[in-house]
Amino acid sequence: MRAVAGGRGFLLHPRPPWRAHASSPPPPAATATALARRLHRRRLREGILSTLEQGVSTVHLCRWVHSATRGVTLDDRSQPESVNGATSDLVQKQEKVGAFQRIPMVMPATDILMSAQRKSRNIPPTKGIANIAKRERNKGAKQLDALMKEISVPLRTYTENFPKRRDLHPYERSLIELTFGEGYYEKVIGRVDALRKKINSVGKQHASVCSKSLTKREAEERLSEGRKKLEEAFEHGKWVIDDLVNIAKTLRSMPVVDPHIPTLCLVGSPNVGKSSLVRILSSGKPEVCSYPFTTRGILMGHIVSNHERFQVTDTPGLLTRDDDERNNIERLTLAVLSHLPIAVLYVHDLSEDCGTSVADQYITYKHIKERFGDRLWLDVISKSDLLGNNMSSESDDSDDEIGRYRRFGPEGAIRVSVQGQVGVKELKEKVHQLLTSQMARIKVDTINNEIQRTDDNVPQ
Repeated sequence: MRAVAGGRGFLLHPRPPWRAHASSPPPPAATATALARRLHRRRLREGILSTLEQGVSTVHLCRWVHSATRGVTLDDRSQPESVNGATSDLVQKQEKVGAFQRIPMVMPATDILMSAQRKSRNIPPTKGIANIAKRERNKGAKQLDALMKEISVPLRTYTENFPKRRDLHPYERSLIELTFGEGYYEKVIGRVDALRKKINSVGKQHASVCSKSLTKREAEERLSEGRKKLEEAFEHGKWVIDDLVNIAKTLRSMPVVDPHIPTLCLVGSPNVGKSSLVRILSSGKPEVCSYPFTTRGILMGHIVSNHERFQVTDTPGLLTRDDDERNNIERLTLAVLSHLPIAVLYVHDLSEDCGTSVADQYITYKHIKERFGDRLWLDVISKSDLLGNNMSSESDDSDDEIGRYRRFGPEGAIRVSVQGQVGVKELKEKVHQLLTSQMARIKVDTINNEIQRTDDNVPQ
């Protein structure tokens, strides 16, 4: 059993989760007085003891700690042994979005080289070397080693600190694939690492050669040659750093969707009016034009209603075709629907002003509804000011499914006109109700996930 109070979770066990040992007796059950002192010390809400079931002998507290990258659970229970005898890890990692905003800044290739050249030329020889030839070869070897490191260390930092695709949230993995193509991200990271290895190899080789010089002139020549070879190796492969710069800029510019905040996702065919609705519902200011695929990426806005903050996403329009035939712009919409805990606001344009026929809109709507019908859902008929003549002229096919859709839209749909401000107030009220329900669903899912993780780590 599990109860939640004051932002902390309580695991309620009918008996203490200790493991019996032959050499030590089981710990005594906590008395009511000791339990009360413990709960008071943790500053729990008053009255929590009255909510405990009879027979509960211990209360174990756990607290969620959120870091910049992960959320973990800290539990005050003793760490039980695993089946194999090793200590099990009760600190659980969660997949979180937001990794793109932690990507390191990538210096342009020209800046990396210029900085490395400047710093390496200022490296002096080791003090106390009286012999001129030895001092010169020592300085040459040290400067070549410094030049190598000043180039390779930033490259190593990039390859280590760019997130591994397997560690990303499924939504962010989809964004990488759909934005750059399958495997491109990993190839660029691999090429940067290959350039680093090449620089290390060339630098070590020439530093070693320089350190074996017999005269001052020979040391100077080998230092000059080593610099030239290092710079040539870097110039030959610096284009991969330019690719990495472009990847970093693109990923950092992508909107962050917090899965713990209720999110409204606007879906529909191209040019049905999704972006116009986002403008009146939220702080987002998407482009509004009368041609398909105005929205070419995931656009984010926010709604503040009754002192509560919600998210709104405007997604690219969906054409009437099979999923395997969709372009990457359309697949961004499917990625949001598949991987994020969102509520759907599906937009219909029965006036056909969008350029997509009512029949095609209905086919697309039916497919998405069947696939993602478990989401909280709200249907909106946009451009209702254009429906007067259209509704009266299509009575002959009102008995079939598409005919009813053409005349009335989906059951329970709200009719809205942004131009005439028709239905806007009702829409905002319905959206608030929808997102409030989504918030409750997120909280329930969070509690269930915590319970599941706890059950998975409790010894049988």
